[in-house]
Amino acid sequence: MSNLGNLTVVSTRFLAVLALATVLGWFGFGYRWRRGRRRWPAALVATLLSLVLVGDGVNSYFSYLPNVSDVVDAVVSSPPRSLPTTINQQPASAVSAPRHGKLFRLQVPDNGSGFGQSQAWVWLPPQYFEPGAGRLPVLYLFHGSPGMPKDWFHGGSAGRIAQAMAQRNQPVIVVAPQMSKGWLDDPECVDGIHEKVESHLMIDVIPTVDRRLRTLTDRTGRIFAGMSAGGYCALNLGLRHRDQVATVLDLSGLTEPTHAGGLPALFGRQHLTAAASNSPDQYARSLAGGPPMRIWLDSGSSDRQVSRQMDAIAPVLRADGMVVIRRDRPGDHTYSVWRPALRDSLTWALTGLPTA
Repeated sequence: MSNLGNLTVVSTRFLAVLALATVLGWFGFGYRWRRGRRRWPAALVATLLSLVLVGDGVNSYFSYLPNVSDVVDAVVSSPPRSLPTTINQQPASAVSAPRHGKLFRLQVPDNGSGFGQSQAWVWLPPQYFEPGAGRLPVLYLFHGSPGMPKDWFHGGSAGRIAQAMAQRNQPVIVVAPQMSKGWLDDPECVDGIHEKVESHLMIDVIPTVDRRLRTLTDRTGRIFAGMSAGGYCALNLGLRHRDQVATVLDLSGLTEPTHAGGLPALFGRQHLTAAASNSPDQYARSLAGGPPMRIWLDSGSSDRQVSRQMDAIAPVLRADGMVVIRRDRPGDHTYSVWRPALRDSLTWALTGLPTA
């Protein structure tokens, strides 16, 4: 069952086999039609195969559900269980510590942000459950738009990547917070007129995580990361809160806010001023002299608008005294880029990072 779960559904070979099965399904329907036999079972099978083929074709492009286990999990699984209040009680022995990390759901209260209550997905490495385990760094993963926290654990393979890091003795707590009230919302991770996302992260999410879990609460123990709109979010909020975070992993994020309804719909009447203060490409030149930061900028070579903006801002951030890694890899604006980008950037971010 484990081998079946690891079977990829986004490879060219899998699509070819699925296409062949679809052709055979329609051939069987045609055969029954010519023979005058009962045709609806064959038509149903052929239609279902066609829908699956089209759906997997789209899925293959974005690589959102790469394996059979991801598809099954997305269709039939329930959300992870709530984080137990006893999570920080030390186990009696190493025997009771799990070999693999565990995924939980964390209820995040509104501590005054105005965002409202939300939920975050939290992955804890096996080292967290070991006797005498100390505090660990936290990776905050921001989803794109449209999107939701669980996207990072399907298309992004965040759990698998973090487990591989834990096996190399680089454990990290992974937190994927809710960065919009609805799946289709595009609040750009800012304090707009409708959703106070920046305040939600800084006032609600981070204090709740530090209170409920054994985390490194210094800025060096926090990593902001995201893909697409979440990448812009990681860069913008990381630069705006350098006193709270030291490392940013920006995967295919633009360097300015965008909104389908226009910036006035996002920020209101003062949209020009608000947009400028949330555009790293505009304010980056004035950041010299602040706390040191490490920034990883990663994009697909076919994602030209993002690549141009990252190429432009990288030397500006270096001139501000920041350590900047710029990576360009084959691919477009999809999870085929973001999965290896997360793996490579997280390896870099955790290297030399101490645990208490």
